[in-house]
Amino acid sequence: MWESIQSMCLHVVFILFTILIYQVFFKEREEKRKKIRSKFFLFMLIILVFTMSQPVLYSEIYKYDFKAVAIILSFLYGGKRAGFAAFLALIVTGFFTDQRLLILLGNYTVFCLLLLPVTSMFHRYRIKGKVIVISLFYMMIPITRGIFLQLKEDHRQTIFELSSSLIVLATLIAIVYLIENMNEQIEMKQELIRTEKMNVVSQLAASVAHEIRNPMTSVRGFMQLMQKENLTKEQHLYISISIEELDRAQEIINQYLALAKPQTDQYETIDLTSVIQQSIDVMHSYAILNSIHITQQVESSLEIEGLKLEIQQVLINIIKNAIEAIKSEGEIWISAAKNSNGFVSIQIQDNGVGMTEDQMKKLGSPYYSTKEKGTGLGLTVCHQIVKQMGGQIMIKSELKKGTCFTINLPSIK
Repeated sequence: MWESIQSMCLHVVFILFTILIYQVFFKEREEKRKKIRSKFFLFMLIILVFTMSQPVLYSEIYKYDFKAVAIILSFLYGGKRAGFAAFLALIVTGFFTDQRLLILLGNYTVFCLLLLPVTSMFHRYRIKGKVIVISLFYMMIPITRGIFLQLKEDHRQTIFELSSSLIVLATLIAIVYLIENMNEQIEMKQELIRTEKMNVVSQLAASVAHEIRNPMTSVRGFMQLMQKENLTKEQHLYISISIEELDRAQEIINQYLALAKPQTDQYETIDLTSVIQQSIDVMHSYAILNSIHITQQVESSLEIEGLKLEIQQVLINIIKNAIEAIKSEGEIWISAAKNSNGFVSIQIQDNGVGMTEDQMKKLGSPYYSTKEKGTGLGLTVCHQIVKQMGGQIMIKSELKKGTCFTINLPSIK
């Protein structure tokens, strides 16, 4: 028995060493891991083939390995495609490693199907919750096997089954901690890059914006005076265009200043239902001009803490973007409701042109915009305002089908 446990410990060393190599040399983002060609899936295949080709032999009948670990990790961090690809690899490897194929196929078909809801539940929690979810799920295997062995009155085998299962579970928990730690490091690095960009924009705004603003105000004033003169129709048109462009430049400067401005005002209780309605009313005429219908479903008495003007700025900006994403005769759906985790969720969905994955990753960064004359600062300011309020903006989009912005803000309890 002790020799078998020692052999299992060697498997643990190999698996952890493989994961550490992946963590050190291949720091893949979450979206890259979900591709079958990812380095993560390759490492899962290495673990799967090794553990199935070198099983721990307790007796001629009973063999133990760590294939469940590779399958679980493939589903949790690689997604459905990687999970079922790993399942297919398991069956192929089982064919070449003298496994009982029918039993293997039956057991792991059920196992993989049960993993689907567990995977979605797993990603709802933080690291401690994730460990609890996956531990409870994995413990089904030793419990069912233990009951089977007890019915056969094989008590010695039952003890080894429980011991080996604890080793496998400890390995699985260690790997979850390692991967979650790697995810946190990647997120922290991305946050640092975003912060550095924001600092550059803020410094630029503070040093340049005021100096540009004053002469622009003078130029605009003189342009308005010139409009009162006896000019030709063409000259009036040119002056009107010049004033519009000056106003646009002024708006960009205001956005720079909004980035540079530190948060000093005290938050107050806001009637969010009323603010959403006011924002829709402001954008209603702009939507009608573009033949766009706005449908709303907003819960009554929604309250948050923040600054009314700022949250209105966020809503108007995103609704305006939704209108501009629709060429004509489209529809925008706006909903707001309080969810179970203490947040108010506002959804703004359109059936416009949509975006690619690459565009969604860059969205919200300074200077990046999908619009021809956009600066990207509008959404950057929106992200900053929502983040300061302890909320989050999430984006889902599909090319030629539309985009959905979800704004989650902490609700007043």
